[in-house]
Amino acid sequence: MIKKLQVKSKKFERNKGMTLFIAVTIMAILLVISYAVVNIAIKGSQFATSGRDSQFAFYAADSGIECALYWDSKFDSFATSTSGSPISCGGSSLVANDTISGTTTLTRIGGGGDANQTSFFGFVMNQGSNSVPHCAIVTVRKYYVGARLWTYIKSRGYNTCDVSNPRRLERGIEVSY
Repeated sequence: MIKKLQVKSKKFERNKGMTLFIAVTIMAILLVISYAVVNIAIKGSQFATSGRDSQFAFYAADSGIECALYWDSKFDSFATSTSGSPISCGGSSLVANDTISGTTTLTRIGGGGDANQTSFFGFVMNQGSNSVPHCAIVTVRKYYVGARLWTYIKSRGYNTCDVSNPRRLERGIEVSY
């Protein structure tokens, strides 16, 4: 009887630690699987956020185009030979020689004659409860081809006015008539 116990005891001594090895292996596998699931969830969240931010940037660009078209068609604010009149977009009054939010560019509303046919302005749209304001930078160029006056408007909208934000998105719209 004693011999049988000694044989069984030696058999168990050889397999000592096997349970711990199996437990650690299973735990490592579960950890890798959970890491993969969390990584997929984070990427999905970032993808959804970029879609939303893209809409904000496009909305800003669209607002910039609409503002320029309105002021050009109603008040001829971007004349080629005279200084332009002050305009307001998105609740922001735009004044010439003021800096555009997010850049060091100066706002220039109205033309400077044939030597300077390009006007540009920018404005910030505050969306109420949204803590991140969106902004647009609009370029209006008037030029003659023969006797016909052409207008080219380009609006670039941004989901944030912070130029150092790595997740800043730009969407643009161009109009010619």
